[in-house]
Amino acid sequence: VAPVWTGRPVAGGRAWAAVRPRGKERETETGLLHKLPAARTVDEARELVERGGNRELLDSLRRPQAYAVLTLLLREAARRLPSWEHALRRELCEVAIGREFWAVAPAGAVADPSDPPPEQRAANAAELHRWAVGPVLAGGDGPAGTVAELLVRLRTSPVPSARETFWLIVEGERPGLPEAVWRTLLKDAYGLPRTPRRTGPPATGGATTALPDDDDGSGYTRRFLRRAGLLIGGLVVAIVLLVAVRAWFG
Repeated sequence: VAPVWTGRPVAGGRAWAAVRPRGKERETETGLLHKLPAARTVDEARELVERGGNRELLDSLRRPQAYAVLTLLLREAARRLPSWEHALRRELCEVAIGREFWAVAPAGAVADPSDPPPEQRAANAAELHRWAVGPVLAGGDGPAGTVAELLVRLRTSPVPSARETFWLIVEGERPGLPEAVWRTLLKDAYGLPRTPRRTGPPATGGATTALPDDDDGSGYTRRFLRRAGLLIGGLVVAIVLLVAVRAWFG
C-alpha cells in the first residue's frame, strides 16, 4: 500500500541538510485552531491549513483531528519542512512520537468516515517516521530511547495497524536509532511470528496464520541455526577437497 503522508526523500536515513528558508517563516496567527473544527468540507479545511502559521500547524497536530484533516496537516508540514529551522523539525518529531505516529485510531473516538484501512494507516505511519522522525534521530538530537520503547509497544500491540507499522519501520533502512538498539529490536522481533498465534480454534473455511503447536515462533533462532549449518557444511566440503587434492599430488 502506497503511503499518502509523503515527504521529501532522505537518503540512508541521514539528517536533513541545512536548507535556506524561502522568505520569512510563517509565524502568523490565523485562528487555525478555532476555525479548523468548523470547516465543512475538505477543500475549506485545506485552505485554512495552507494559510496557517507553522506553530498553528504543530498545535493542530497535537489535538484530535479527523483522519482527512490530519492528512492535510501532515502534507502541509512535509511541504514546509525543508525550510523549517531545526527547532521546528524537532518539535514535529516530538509531536509525531507523542501521537505514536497515529498508527492506531484513538480509543473511544467517534467513528471517523475518513479513517483508512489498517494497511493504509500503517503505511502512512511508517512514512511519517521516515521523513519526520528518522532524520532527527540520525542527527543525534532525537529521543532514541523513547522511539525504541514506542517501537516495542507497536510490535506487541493487539492492533494490526500498530504491528504492521513496526515491521514497515524496522524492515527498511536503520530507522535513525543507534546500531545496538536497532539490532536488539530486530533480534527480539524475529523471535516472534509476524502474526500472533491463534488462541482459539481456527476458523472454518479459511486459511490460518497460526504456527504449528510445536513451533515456538523463534524464527530468529531457526534462521541462525540454518545459516550456521550451511557454513559448517561448506567448511567440511572444503576440507575434504583440500585433503583429496593433497593426496592426489602427494
